[in-house]
Amino acid sequence: MSKIHNIPLLLLVFLSATAAMLCWIFGLSALSSPIMMGDVFVSKSIAGLAKDALFVPLKPLMYALIILSIGSSLAISTGGLGAKFIRVFSFFICFSLIGMAVGIGAFILFSGLDIGLALPKEGNGSGLIKEMPFLLKIYGVLTSALMISIYAGLVLGGALKTAGLGQQADEISDLFIRGFRKFLQYTIPLAVFGSITLALNKPGGFENLVKLLNLTIPYIFSMAIVWIIMVITTAIIQGRGINFVMRAVLPQALVAVSTSSSMATLPATREACDQLGIDADEATPFYTIGATINMVGTLIGLLLLSLYTMKAFGIEVGLGDMTIVGFQSMIFATAAAGTPSASVVLLQDILVSQGVSAEYATYVTGIIITIDTLILDRLRTMLNTQSDSMSTANGLKIYHKKPKILIK
Repeated sequence: MSKIHNIPLLLLVFLSATAAMLCWIFGLSALSSPIMMGDVFVSKSIAGLAKDALFVPLKPLMYALIILSIGSSLAISTGGLGAKFIRVFSFFICFSLIGMAVGIGAFILFSGLDIGLALPKEGNGSGLIKEMPFLLKIYGVLTSALMISIYAGLVLGGALKTAGLGQQADEISDLFIRGFRKFLQYTIPLAVFGSITLALNKPGGFENLVKLLNLTIPYIFSMAIVWIIMVITTAIIQGRGINFVMRAVLPQALVAVSTSSSMATLPATREACDQLGIDADEATPFYTIGATINMVGTLIGLLLLSLYTMKAFGIEVGLGDMTIVGFQSMIFATAAAGTPSASVVLLQDILVSQGVSAEYATYVTGIIITIDTLILDRLRTMLNTQSDSMSTANGLKIYHKKPKILIK
């Protein structure tokens, strides 16, 4: 099993998807049928068990990681926000709000796209479609499992700080994250195989998977617009040309696309800050925090996936609903772990809080995990990390431009 860790996740996912396609081509539909033991049918199929290897334990692991990460971060924090962090954080927020607005605009512009998320004929929960009052949706957001995990993390942080266990909790959190990455290395390929196998053996399954590629249109459009805005803003603040900024962040983008992890891209983010003219040592605390809480790409991804799924489920999505999902995606993106495709599980919480049945939310997540691991997550990670480096460089540049009397 240790050898699996040395194989790139992208290759494992590609091999899993290929294996699922070959099984479908050769007519191995039994993989998606309930397992039979004599005359008794077991409810799960082989493909279903493979999919559940990821999705059954993923939620509790993610929630535990959120609680521990927030708690340990608060426990080791010292002092106030500081003038530097306030300026950097303002760019985090600004770029996220721009991302939310652009994502909503992209959904409206490409609302007619068919992305192949049609309700399956059996067990789709379509009878559960109903209008939810605005206040009930807000209540669903505030009381979702993920928000409760965030509240628990805040309480845990205070308790750890009072007990003086911040450093120990931080070390345990780092161990948890490393173990979580290993877990995903095993289970994401299994989930891809199982999800594709189940989807292909449904009526019109192959056509729906092909249509899923249409998701890349609003995805690329939104992220390209936000990226251009960030580059132009950075070029103006740094007083350098656009080519200078692009040369500085290009290596960082390549690492982000290849690793799909904000945490794994941290060394490249440090180099990008240095190339942008900011002292790397001074920048380190800010882009490191950004790798955890500054997730504009994840925000856009959760927003688009949620809105398209709600529409496919039959929910009328108005501007108010889009705004709620946008702010919900911003909060949930902040809580997402900086590991490949981990944020996909948060999609279920958003969908359920907006009136989508839990069964259909799980079905959609299982289908999306394939294209997410192969394409979408890499785009999200690139924008996340680019925002970290440019926000840090811009915030520190503005800080050092201020007269010394204001700094004091």
